[in-house]
Parts: sequence; C-alpha cells; structure tokens
Amino acid sequence: MRSVKFSRIAALVVSLVLAAASLCACASDPGGGSGTISADGELTVHFLDVGQADSTLLVSDGEAMLIDAGNRDDAAFITGYLAELGIDHLKYIVFTHPHEDHIGSGEAVIAAVDVDRIFMMDGYDEGIDASLKRAVDENGIATTAPEPGDTAQLGECRIDFLGPVREHDDANDDSICLKVTHGDNSFMFTGDAGSSSERELIESDADLEADVFQAGHHGSSTSNSYYFLREVNPRYVVISCGKDNMYGHPHEEALSRFNDLGAEVFRTDEQGTVIAVDDGSEITFNCEGKKSDRTYNEDQQEANYIGNVNSKKYHLPSCGGLPDEKNRVYFMSVDAAENAGYEPCGRCHPDR
Repeated sequence: MRSVKFSRIAALVVSLVLAAASLCACASDPGGGSGTISADGELTVHFLDVGQADSTLLVSDGEAMLIDAGNRDDAAFITGYLAELGIDHLKYIVFTHPHEDHIGSGEAVIAAVDVDRIFMMDGYDEGIDASLKRAVDENGIATTAPEPGDTAQLGECRIDFLGPVREHDDANDDSICLKVTHGDNSFMFTGDAGSSSERELIESDADLEADVFQAGHHGSSTSNSYYFLREVNPRYVVISCGKDNMYGHPHEEALSRFNDLGAEVFRTDEQGTVIAVDDGSEITFNCEGKKSDRTYNEDQQEANYIGNVNSKKYHLPSCGGLPDEKNRVYFMSVDAAENAGYEPCGRCHPDR
C-alpha cells in the first residue's frame, strides 16, 4: 500500500536526522545486489537544484549514491551540498550519459569524495567526456557498464538497471535507466532517454511501475510518452530544469500527460531542491519553498572558498596561491570545506 503525506516540517526533521546518519562510513560493494527490499530505516532522495541539468543524491542506511553531476559550473553547489551533509564517500555514481549537463561536475565530485564504483556506458572519448574518464582511471575507480537485469544494493535499497536495452546513435537514448526500490516504494530514473528507448523498456517486459518518476529529459515532450507513463504510473513526478531555460522545459505536452495521470508535479525551477523521504511505506516531500534563481547553473566564481585537491588546503577567491582550474574544488562555507577534510590556507587565512 502506497500512502504519501506532504509535510515540509516533518520532512525537514527527517532529512536532518538522515544527514547525521550519513556521517557513517559506507561499505564497499562490488555492484551486485542481494535483492533485499525490506526497509526498517529511510531512503532520502535529494533532487538537487542544478538549473538546466540533472543531479540526484540518494542516501540509505549510511550509504550514498549520486545520479549525474550537473553542469561544470555546478561543482561548488554539488560538492558543497555533499559536504554540508557530511558525505565524504559515495558508494556509487551513475553517469546516465555523456552530456555536459549530466557529467559536468563529475571530476570535481571525484576530487572531493571517495567513490567505490561508477556506472557509465562506453563512449566517453571527447572533450569533457574524455577528461572525466581520465579522472576516473587516474583515481582507480572501478567502472561498470550495466546491462538490463543487473542489480546493486544501496543500504536497504535494491537498484535494478533496466536500460538502455540496445545501443543507439543518440547518446540521449543510450541513457542508463534504473529503478530504486525501498520497502513498498520505488523511484524511476531514465536520464534523457527518448520515446524510442521508452518503448524498448516496455517491450523488455521489465517492471516499470514506480511511485516517483524523475521526468525524462527535463520534462521534454520527446520523452515522457503516454504509453511509457501508463506503465510507470507514478503518483509523483519531479522535473529538474532551469528557470526560463532556452529549451522551454518542461514542455506543455509533458505537463499535460503528467496531469492526465493525476500525478503531483514538483519542479526544481519553481521550488528549488526537492527532497523525498521514504520510510518504506510513506513518502514525504520537502521543498525549499521558494522559486529557484538558478537559470542554468551557478557560476563557480560565486563560491566563497576554493580548495586545492592536491594540498587539501582551501583559499579565499582572492588568494594569490590558487591552484590550476583542474585542481580546484569549490565550497560555499568554511564548515563545508573543513567537513570535506580541507585545512585553511596559511597565506590568505580564509577561516578568519
């Protein structure tokens, strides 16, 4: 039985408790799942407000997973968000496909936290894609190109990889599609997969029903097809998009389809970061409650502190000893920097 309550206060309290729990170290896992979906604790899903991009953090039983990493200029926000929650270890990262608005801050995340395994498809061979792949290899992080039917375990959650069912010429249609199940509830993520990939998921006879669906391709009409949505049948849809974005996302056609389902819609461009707390039977949503001003992404120059991934020192943006761009990580506060294991620079004294 799936019941949902909407209470900002209750959700905030729960998310703070979970944030404290996330300080625990995460256990390493080769990627195989046990199939267990019983839940005594909670799953918290943070749909981060990264403007016209995607980045979603999932935390269960002290283990954390990041699905996508926004644009390059979202590095300060994403790494700062992880640090504020005390997360210095990700069990998994899933890069759904090699487009800048999904992998842009991947290198910064890898520099800021330890990562056990990355799920990514082949084809990371040009520009920012190749740079990310080099960073993954240089850090010795295990990688897996998941196939339909593969599973993994995150805390009390089972992860089922559903797609891509086959290879496509379009990177969007090669998006990794996955379903995360916790107790009686489940969450569906399809990256930027289009309607042709959605049809292939249906034809694969996979169990597609989910309580919460992250809208495909930022709410584009070329994704979120009627026949796919009928299979997923979500009660809640979360759209990650930027205010006044040039693509017009979410498209009216997609919003109409969500409305026809009777689904409640949450939007990061209107509500900021959206947090879902799932106790295994009930899902409670908490939003920032204010319209986002992140049109596309925040500029890195707005970060208050800049860390050096090699020296583990953090600096003021005005410091004369700043590292090269490739060795930078960004923080919004002193606490965020120090929680991530960085010490203040002795030259600019950013902690004063």
